[in-house]
Amino acid sequence: MDSADEKAFLRPRARLMSTIGEELISNERVALTELVKNAYDADASLVLIRLRTPRGGDHGSLEVWDNGHGMAPSTVRGTWLEIATPHRHRNPRSESGRRRVLGAKGIGRFASARLARTAAITTRRVGEPEVTLRINWGDFTDGDAYLDEVPVSLAIGQPSVFGNGREADETFREILGGFTSATPESRAGHGTVVRLQGLRSDWGTEELEALRLSLSRLLPPPPPAELSVPDQPEFSIYIQVSDDDSDLRRFNGFVSASETLAHPRYRLVGTVDAQGEANLTIYGDGNEQVQVINENLRTGSVRPPCGPFALDFRVWDLESSAVKDLLRLDTGARNISEVRELIRRNSGVTLYRDGFRVQPFGESGYDWLGFDQRRINNPTLRLSNRQVAGFVYISADDNPGLQDRSHREGLIDTPEYEELKAVIEKAVAKLEQVRYRLRRPEHETPPSADLLPTAPQAPSGQGVFQSFNLQPLRKVVADRHPDDIVLNRAIEEASETINEGVRKVQEIIAQFSRLATLGTLVDVVLHDGRTALSNIAFTLRSLGKATRKAEQHDSELSMTLEKIRTDLSAEERALDRLFARIEPLSGRKRGRPREMSLHGAIEEAVDVLASEITKHGVRVTLDGEDQTITAEPGDIRTLVVNLVSNAVYWLSTVPEGEPREILIETERLEENGRDVVDITVSDNGPGVREEIKDLIFDTYFSDKPDGVGLGLSIAGSVVKDFYDGGLGLVSPGTLAGASFRARLRRRVA
Repeated sequence: MDSADEKAFLRPRARLMSTIGEELISNERVALTELVKNAYDADASLVLIRLRTPRGGDHGSLEVWDNGHGMAPSTVRGTWLEIATPHRHRNPRSESGRRRVLGAKGIGRFASARLARTAAITTRRVGEPEVTLRINWGDFTDGDAYLDEVPVSLAIGQPSVFGNGREADETFREILGGFTSATPESRAGHGTVVRLQGLRSDWGTEELEALRLSLSRLLPPPPPAELSVPDQPEFSIYIQVSDDDSDLRRFNGFVSASETLAHPRYRLVGTVDAQGEANLTIYGDGNEQVQVINENLRTGSVRPPCGPFALDFRVWDLESSAVKDLLRLDTGARNISEVRELIRRNSGVTLYRDGFRVQPFGESGYDWLGFDQRRINNPTLRLSNRQVAGFVYISADDNPGLQDRSHREGLIDTPEYEELKAVIEKAVAKLEQVRYRLRRPEHETPPSADLLPTAPQAPSGQGVFQSFNLQPLRKVVADRHPDDIVLNRAIEEASETINEGVRKVQEIIAQFSRLATLGTLVDVVLHDGRTALSNIAFTLRSLGKATRKAEQHDSELSMTLEKIRTDLSAEERALDRLFARIEPLSGRKRGRPREMSLHGAIEEAVDVLASEITKHGVRVTLDGEDQTITAEPGDIRTLVVNLVSNAVYWLSTVPEGEPREILIETERLEENGRDVVDITVSDNGPGVREEIKDLIFDTYFSDKPDGVGLGLSIAGSVVKDFYDGGLGLVSPGTLAGASFRARLRRRVA
């Protein structure tokens, strides 16, 4: 007999506490940071992290003290002991109203479980009794008890920790000493201490180094005067390590940002409003204003706006000559290698919401803007993540689309988050271009530069690069003159200089090596692909014959076969166009030049880009008289495909609804008594910005966010090498945007 409907309830086992803690908090450093965040939310001005490392048979201990407002017994019972309470959602600001709270999901209570086996939390609010909670996290994992069946020890009584002359008072007095900020309020009878016993992990030099760095980046360094960001409330963090090892005691003291951050070589500072209008300033050589940018960085975007934000990006060159100046500053570095290491440790782009860091932005290896991938494609122009210290400022109120993941590490991949990354990338591209110009040699190769062939890259320390090694000399100096600091430093700096030079050469060789490998790969694809296309074409002809025969017996079958044949024929033509498009990248030997119609060759090249042209609604017009020239068809295709694809890209940034046009003109004229032929490609897009007109033909320079910077260089090389011509920017052009003219002087008569 079926039972009547009844209500059932979910009832979690106690082990859920351990499971959630392990899933939500990735490591001990993040767990400890969560406890510091709790102190921040409690309006604390001082946090003390006191560590006693394991010794003998025990597992060490950890204490986190703060002078925040503390909790009353009712708050402990009604908020702390309730999992997933809506308290923070209802109260998004701290009691003082000066801080946007960082905790919203109650992760702090799980943090102590991640760090240690037992926790004792003592807290007191002014005018209230003192409360102490004692928790053995093992009680939640032993047996099959339900969560509400595991008791927690709760004691309420007179102040024994937070009171005048009590332990907290003495602890804060010891830390603050003679500082002027050590007011009575700093040591008042309120606050919280979390005492953790039986640490689950060791805290050695490496772990403390990472912790100190992570804590130093919780709050951003002082922003430049022209950047209006929320004032950061007074909030200090002090680390105190109790250990016999003097190497660990060096971590004692207040946590502060590295002095290195105050001395970047380049800087990008400014704001971007909700509509994408940027007001940015770029500085070079420390503090020299180089360029002011006032333009919309969301042009052409279909994603929702991410909201307004401010940014402060600090960038260094890592060559020995560039970092030597930092040796004279009080950064703690003794040589060039240590300067580079300081920059590396402080590198990364950190995101701050309402003045406090969002994890794990800025962590080593968390390259959320993809700097390193962009640099692989273009090492000459792009920055690497290890040479950038960036600070991005948002707020919870103005950027509601930028939401934390459930484990409080990173942001959810919303369209707004993708838009934030895209806009920042465009801003950084402006900085990269300014940096490129400042570093560009005066004798940089002119437009239509030759691409010099290079050998494949040798593995580091092998082949041709093996001789660029001062290790034998360093060994001799270390053996014979171990105490000569000046000599050893000179050898170290010389070695760094050589290594940096080798690295640059290897980057260039790697680029051309990849191009050579790509050419070989394209050859294989073209050969095998076109062989397959020939087989497909033969099969389609057979299918056509079968279709005609079937028509006599079954008209419905014949119609189906004909539709299949038509669809496959369209796909075959699309593949053929694709192969024609990638053919310029082939490593094949050039064919013999032949007489050909210039307009016919241009039309074939444009047809390669037909899908992109249609996708972006571009109208392409071919004008001027047709000319007969003697050329290799692939050369004309390479030239036209590069120029037209560039034009299509920039036209795609034009707002929807506005006309998008490309005009290709051909003309024969006389130059110094001989015939020449011009091919001019113009568009009505945004045009080439004035400040980069002299850079666009440089190999690897690109104004596109993901550009490689080879298109114009390759096209110019084809024109110069095989037709004694040149490729240049025409100003003003036939249309309002960019206009490029290729002049062919050979084989045009």
